[in-house]
Amino acid sequence: MPRLAIIAGLGVLSALGMPLLHPHPSGSTDRVTPGAVRVESESTVSVTLIDDRSRLQRFEREYEVELATGSGFTVTPDGVIVTATQVVKPDKDLQVYAANRVFAEYFKVDVPADFERHTVDDPDLNIRLQACYPPRSQNSTCNATVATKVTVFPFLDPALPEGLEAEVLSSGDAPSAPAVLKVSAGPKNNLPTVPMGTTISAQVEPVDIMTLTARPSAKTPPKMDTAHFDPPGSRNFKADERDKVDKLVEAGAVGAAVIDDVKSEVVGLLSGGGSLPATVTPADEIRTALVAAGVTPRRGPVDVVYEQALAAYHNKLYGNAAPVLQQVLTLRQDHAVALDYLRISKAKANTAEDAALKKSTPVPVPAPSSGVATWIWITGGVVLVGAVAAGSVPFLLRRRRNEQDGLQDTSGEHAMVTSWPAQTEVYRTPNPGQPVVDMSPPQGQPHISNPGASNPGVSKKFCTQCGMRLGHAHRFCGFCGHPSDTP
Repeated sequence: MPRLAIIAGLGVLSALGMPLLHPHPSGSTDRVTPGAVRVESESTVSVTLIDDRSRLQRFEREYEVELATGSGFTVTPDGVIVTATQVVKPDKDLQVYAANRVFAEYFKVDVPADFERHTVDDPDLNIRLQACYPPRSQNSTCNATVATKVTVFPFLDPALPEGLEAEVLSSGDAPSAPAVLKVSAGPKNNLPTVPMGTTISAQVEPVDIMTLTARPSAKTPPKMDTAHFDPPGSRNFKADERDKVDKLVEAGAVGAAVIDDVKSEVVGLLSGGGSLPATVTPADEIRTALVAAGVTPRRGPVDVVYEQALAAYHNKLYGNAAPVLQQVLTLRQDHAVALDYLRISKAKANTAEDAALKKSTPVPVPAPSSGVATWIWITGGVVLVGAVAAGSVPFLLRRRRNEQDGLQDTSGEHAMVTSWPAQTEVYRTPNPGQPVVDMSPPQGQPHISNPGASNPGVSKKFCTQCGMRLGHAHRFCGFCGHPSDTP
């Protein structure tokens, strides 16, 4: 499932108070599975036994020895592979194995065909057997050379029956150290790769181990097993899961990718088995080995288009996912996961399972969790509405009284009211032949500039706080109680 969709989904569940049972998102590992590979290594040992008892004779044989099998992952589209060193460089001494085989065959004695040093009852033959084992000296009776072949089998459909021959670019001294391989990815250099992390952070707890127990194909895809670090970020598995991890190692998980189950990226590789405990080599050590080999992990065009297809596919937008998956197959026609998802998308497109055809449903909003009773919210709303209504009453009354007082009197005089001074005054614009009334003498009494006029104006005072008209000689407003600002 796409990361953003997963994180958003977990956030909604948390907001709704639903418990998060386990952070294992669906589809979190199919970003990684296309880059899975199986690694097989074998050696060809050429050995020559020298018998000089009666006359000098050379007895030459060649033996093929299967060294190890394991898992790995691709980190660049041009074919750089990472696995554990123990897969390509086992601690078995192949020259000892060759000495046992050639000595038993030539001298017809019972020597086990293994990697241990043995003795025989005949003293003379025993001297010759011990001289056949390495290291080589002037008295050695055997001379052996070893050529190791490493083959990589990517997860493709159809599968590559012969695999891809790999060159070992680098390996470590310890079995758990990263080994860097290189294969020929073909003319397009577009093998699917894995997203590489940078380190195992302190928050990493649930992980997936990606194992290929056999050569991969559509019928034998990578196997995913969940495990947990305890404590998180420690690289130590929980006590009750160690037996399970040991069994995975024995089944072919050596060199397997260890995937952060939350971020869906590779944060390490698994190694161990036999006398070695299961251990995780972290991503920062893998990156160091890659730098030493001259490699920088990167993703290719096929990976970019594939992840775009995953976003639609995991949101069940099958009609939208199908053409993008087809584009993935244009870039890499044997992309195993894209082939499988395209088949499913085509079957479900434009059906009831296609989310693009369904009406969106609203996300439920949780009730307030503050513990406040419902009646309190209702009462608060009523009080708020009442306050708004009360505040608007003075304004409405003032407007009504202004209309009644007649801002335009019956004599046809035009009035202009200003309400922002400390005391509201009325200025009259006279018509011809009408007196001019001055309302602003210091004594507050009207002064008639035309003594012969018969219709003088009347002075009116208004509250500067609420705008209502003041009564005669009132020192306070009868509506809001504000001082009248007059002596």
